[in-house]
Amino acid sequence: MMRVLMVVQTAMSLGMGEQVFLTGSTDELGRWNVATVPMTRTDDCRWEATLWLRDSTPVEFKVTRGSWETEEVDAQGRLMANHVFTPADGAVVEIKVAAWKDERPAPATPRITGDYRHLPQVHSQFLAHHRDVVVWFPPGYDTQPTKRYPVLYMHDGRQVFDPTTSTWGKDWQVDEIAQHMILNGELEPFMVVAVDCTEARREEYAPAHKGDDYLRFLLEELKPMVDATWRTDPHRTAIAGASMGGLISFYAAWKRPDVYFGAACLSSAFLERYDRECFALVAAAEGNWPDLKLFLSCGGAAGLEAELLPGTLRMADTLRRGGYPEKNLNVRIESWAEHNEEAWSRMTPHWLRFLFGRPQLAEPDPDARHKAL
Repeated sequence: MMRVLMVVQTAMSLGMGEQVFLTGSTDELGRWNVATVPMTRTDDCRWEATLWLRDSTPVEFKVTRGSWETEEVDAQGRLMANHVFTPADGAVVEIKVAAWKDERPAPATPRITGDYRHLPQVHSQFLAHHRDVVVWFPPGYDTQPTKRYPVLYMHDGRQVFDPTTSTWGKDWQVDEIAQHMILNGELEPFMVVAVDCTEARREEYAPAHKGDDYLRFLLEELKPMVDATWRTDPHRTAIAGASMGGLISFYAAWKRPDVYFGAACLSSAFLERYDRECFALVAAAEGNWPDLKLFLSCGGAAGLEAELLPGTLRMADTLRRGGYPEKNLNVRIESWAEHNEEAWSRMTPHWLRFLFGRPQLAEPDPDARHKAL
């Protein structure tokens, strides 16, 4: 075992009764259970905790005051990337906290390209938490009043369109990329329903936990409401997400191919601690494959992305060895890609083209006429 002293320096002293906590990627840090490791105040702005770690595997962690609503942010009020350290016996890990999430200034004006509707705090009878939903419309929606559109459902909605709400000021850029590709004729027009996450994200996106309840919300409550309110093609629905969102996207599409024609699963959390169901479902199909388009991608950068890569490769290999139709499977591995929105935004054109792409006419060869003479 290795003893590591964790030290947190806060910019301002916390009031009486306040507490600082650590949570992170290891069992000792609670596997992201938000208030796992309480720290001890040793000075007005100094907090300490001792960890006993089993090996030197890099550890990711965050600092909170006991909930995700009070996690650390930077001086500009932006959510922080995970802190990372490599354990060594006797090491001291010291960080400085500039501010807390619940002290952030009022949110900036949304920066979403195109027309959209914001549905605040949508209720579900199947889930404990309300969540915001953004419905995005393709160019031309208002000028073609009889046309119906396929719909893409996406998880972690705050990350999809708007850099002012997305972690670290980076979003997936689905709005501007989709609009550009639709106007260029590369994609058929489609709608996007971006469903935000809640503090129960890990449970709701995990098939082994509350994943089925989350799917009931999508299929029995949200989709019927969207289909009744706007001009959707209810028989052409896709789903997409990253990390835990990629996991629940695969699970949803595989379990309900009668609803979803395709899924984009980026950096999916095909890890045993979150999922055994997806591999079990694939094994149970025994070659009787659903007619389902699957886009699987992952990066290889050090940290969480490298930890997730074997799961994506295993899933791709399982499908291919079983004879899954190649026309319905697109696997893209980028060794440079990290586990963040900037990397996922660079993947956006590829999976949008796979799910909604229009056949492209080959450009004429300018030298063909001369070759024929």
